[in-house]
Amino acid sequence: MYVLGIDPDAVVASTGAPAYAVGTLAFSQTSDGTKGYLYVHAAEAITGAGYMCVVDSAGEAEMLDTTSSAPGAGAGQRVGAAQAAIADNEYFWIQVYGKGSIRTLASAALGTQLTSSATAGAVDDATTAGLEVIEGIVLGTATGGAEATNTDGYFNFPYVGRTL
Repeated sequence: MYVLGIDPDAVVASTGAPAYAVGTLAFSQTSDGTKGYLYVHAAEAITGAGYMCVVDSAGEAEMLDTTSSAPGAGAGQRVGAAQAAIADNEYFWIQVYGKGSIRTLASAALGTQLTSSATAGAVDDATTAGLEVIEGIVLGTATGGAEATNTDGYFNFPYVGRTL
C-alpha cells in the first residue's frame, strides 16, 4: 500500500500523537528509486540517520547491537535505518526497502554479509562466531577505515537472521 505525502525524517515528540499507526508501511518514489519505510516507536534514543534499529512485534525500535539481536531477543525481528536522530518514546520512520544509508564499522566490504556488532546502531562484515547475520541488506560500496554511515546501502526488508 502506498501512503502518500510522508516525510521520512519527520519525528513526533513523545508528548504528541503518532502521525500513523505503528507498523504502517509506506513507499515513496525518489531519484534513487522506490524506498520503503516502517513507522515505529522508540524504545530508546537513536543517535542519528543511518543508525540501524531492530524492531520488535509491538513496533518498539532500539539500536541494533549484539544484545538486541541475540537469540531469544532479536532473531527474526525486522531491521531498518533511522532517518533522523530520535529521543526515547518518539515516533519515526525507519527505511526497510530501496537504496539508503547504513551505519557500518570500519572497513566493511562491498557485497559481503553484514552482521550485528557490539557498537549500537552499526553493522559489520565480521565473521566472528556468535554474531547474528542481518539478512536483506548489502553495501554497494565499501566503507573506508573508520566507522561511518555508508550512503550506498540497499535494503530488502532486512531482519535478524541466523547466528554465525
